[in-house]
Amino acid sequence: MMRLARLALIMASTLTLASTALAQQEMTVEEITNQITNLESEFDNFSTTVNTLQQEERELREKLQSLRERNQELEEKRESALAEMNDRYQRLVEDPTIDIAGAQEAYKQAVMAHQQNKEDIKQQVSLVNQKSKEVEEARVSKHSLINEIETLKEQRNIARVDRLENEFNRSGELEVSQSISCDRNETLGQCENRGKLMAKQKASKQYLDEILTSLSESSLARENLEKASPNVQILGSKTISNGFSGAGNYGVKLAVELRGQLPQSQACTLLDVDMRYCATEQRPGELQAGDEETVDSSVMHPLTIRSNVYDDEVIIDGVSYGSTPIEVMLPGGEHEVEVLKYGYSAYAEKIRLKDAMSIRADLEKSEYSFTRGEKIQDILYRDVRGPELVVVPAGKFKMGDLVGNGLPNERPAETREIPNALGITDTEITVKHFRDFVEDTAYVTDAEKRGTCAILKNGRPEFNEKLSWKNPGYKQSDNSPVVCVSYNDAKAYADWLTAKSGFKYSVPTEAEWEYAARAGTETDFWWGNDVGFGKANCRNCGSDWSNQRPAPVASFHRNPWGLFDTVGNVWEWAQTDNGVVVKGGAWNFTPSLARVSTKMELPADFNSNYIGFRVVRAQ
Repeated sequence: MMRLARLALIMASTLTLASTALAQQEMTVEEITNQITNLESEFDNFSTTVNTLQQEERELREKLQSLRERNQELEEKRESALAEMNDRYQRLVEDPTIDIAGAQEAYKQAVMAHQQNKEDIKQQVSLVNQKSKEVEEARVSKHSLINEIETLKEQRNIARVDRLENEFNRSGELEVSQSISCDRNETLGQCENRGKLMAKQKASKQYLDEILTSLSESSLARENLEKASPNVQILGSKTISNGFSGAGNYGVKLAVELRGQLPQSQACTLLDVDMRYCATEQRPGELQAGDEETVDSSVMHPLTIRSNVYDDEVIIDGVSYGSTPIEVMLPGGEHEVEVLKYGYSAYAEKIRLKDAMSIRADLEKSEYSFTRGEKIQDILYRDVRGPELVVVPAGKFKMGDLVGNGLPNERPAETREIPNALGITDTEITVKHFRDFVEDTAYVTDAEKRGTCAILKNGRPEFNEKLSWKNPGYKQSDNSPVVCVSYNDAKAYADWLTAKSGFKYSVPTEAEWEYAARAGTETDFWWGNDVGFGKANCRNCGSDWSNQRPAPVASFHRNPWGLFDTVGNVWEWAQTDNGVVVKGGAWNFTPSLARVSTKMELPADFNSNYIGFRVVRAQ
């Protein structure tokens, strides 16, 4: 029976591909590979097209600049011609014989040349704007094409698993011969049974080897064979010939009917792909190997927490319970307790609750203004607070593709340094956060001014002038990540936080973003190299929001440094030395584009309903 998680993955992939007419019928691995090759060729052409369009845009802008410079020259000529004509008119009053026709004609030509240049400028501005739109549309199309390619790769992995299962779980018949020497202590019947058993074992081993040899991905399967436990089922056997020799030897020839048996989860192991293409979901309460017996979680126990400071914050299992002292009822079992206060070292303890319990948290004044894991929230004005931040420490890390699954722009990997600890919002900036900014400043976003919020429709980009951060085309709440905001909008929000709080806020650099998102790891995702199922909100990732809309922020687990949603949900703006990029993937983009090192270059004024941002704050 097909697992529920894998079924959801297949349905999501099929629905997505159906929209682009790629899934009118079930495709083989080879057919999907051909589709990927064709789209990758198309992607390369898009890259060339984008470069060509950008060059054309530069040339048009250079011509526009030349026309504007010429406009000043023509204005000076017109003024000079006007002055000459006025001078001749004045002289005509004194001397009626003076000819002013030449001056009039010169002025006429100067005015006409100036007016024509203005028309040329107007036309050139229109050409520049049109070319800029072509560049933007081509770049967005290029990124949506990446998403389509990666979705096909998802479909290919599903097809590879299905193909391996079909190739492995097949029936066949082998004839094998086996000779043994009967043991002195066994009867003839026992010797015969042992001989037939050894013949069946021989047939099983031989049949397994034949299956492995016949697999389409035989070499890869053999490389990973030790990690899996495929087996062969003996369906039946028939003795062709057998008999004993005078020397106490027994020989048998069997016709054995066999069938390969490969559990679906082990198909993923043999192919070295993410277990979400195969894995069985663990049932609630089901103990796995190595799990400890848990305390009865149906019993609630009182937990009392006090500290030596006031105005602190108690966080239990990632949820804030306000300041101490508190008494709360919790179910029996393990819980993580933190007590935090700005400027103090954090208290953190993992407890096993099986009875009433009291905790006294003694917080010590920190030597530094920032402590790793510390929570910060600045007061902006009146009762309006800024977004919550979590402190990440200074340090060095390896940035870029460290696993080998990346795109060309993620290489080569290099060591980068974050010289000082910094605060970074633990979630993406929400609709509520952004509304506070707009209500205080009457700010108008790029999308609202230009009507250019992009969406993906049938796998292709489309600009929708009716959409904005207030209405992104799907249901959202105050706790949803704000979208349809450009990098320019994100920077304006960070500048507003700076002005209101007195601390320096900014959009994170790419290095700051990746450092915080990695949280000390060197894998594609902070939990490993496989995205898994239900751990994040991206296309086919198994969440309730996948390929539908962004999830409310903090709907999934924090990374080890306390950040939510660094994998999927919405792309996030980041600065680079040469421009801006988006990082982290999104609800409608494939998981391979949610890897921590993935980035997509975009213009600073681009915006869409799948791009948001977070901010950082210096000490």
